Amino acid sequence: MRQFAGEFETHLTVRAENRGEGDDPIRIWAEHHGIKYTRIVLDRGRTPDQPMLTCPGRGHLAGQLATARQWSQRLQDDGFRVVRLKIEAAPWNADVPETDDEAADLPGHCYFEHHAKLVLSSEPQVAAVRALAAPHSAHVSRNARRTSADGGHERFVTQRCRGVGRAEAGRRLDVLLRVLTAAGYEAVEVEKEFVVYDDNPAVDAGWIKGEPRLV
Repeated sequence: MRQFAGEFETHLTVRAENRGEGDDPIRIWAEHHGIKYTRIVLDRGRTPDQPMLTCPGRGHLAGQLATARQWSQRLQDDGFRVVRLKIEAAPWNADVPETDDEAADLPGHCYFEHHAKLVLSSEPQVAAVRALAAPHSAHVSRNARRTSADGGHERFVTQRCRGVGRAEAGRRLDVLLRVLTAAGYEAVEVEKEFVVYDDNPAVDAGWIKGEPRLV
């Protein structure tokens, strides 16, 4: 197993619970343990509501995986069900493919992922961005716990680039950003990652057009 030495982010997705009004128990748990909590809401798909904990780290994939499993066990012991463990490497880490040929030697669960943050003023704008993103292997999500100060709709356009090296992934991102900008939707922030581990990609089934069939 390649180790992708460098910087990492580990995401633990927890099964969403409809507990009605009041504090969200997983949010309280995350605050108690000093872990970042986000509630991601996809625009569509099998599992649109995705409470997620994020842990940064440095080192090697094996070490990140061991730490993630420890956190997963703690969550399980406290009554939460972890439905997905996903680890992302910084795109400049060791072993991240530069070329398409290098990417072809990696497992199918390894791919580049880009997040472009937009601030939109209306639901029709959200729909327009959704239509612009779809041809570029991208779709829209939001953070349920965050709203912009001016009342705008903060959205994230997530693009996945499979089977390609960093150069081609960067080219595809540039094309997506140009398309959005030309239509009047300029990204206020862009994040680039390389997914190196994902034990349940089916959580995102039905979200991004053109993704491999997830079961």
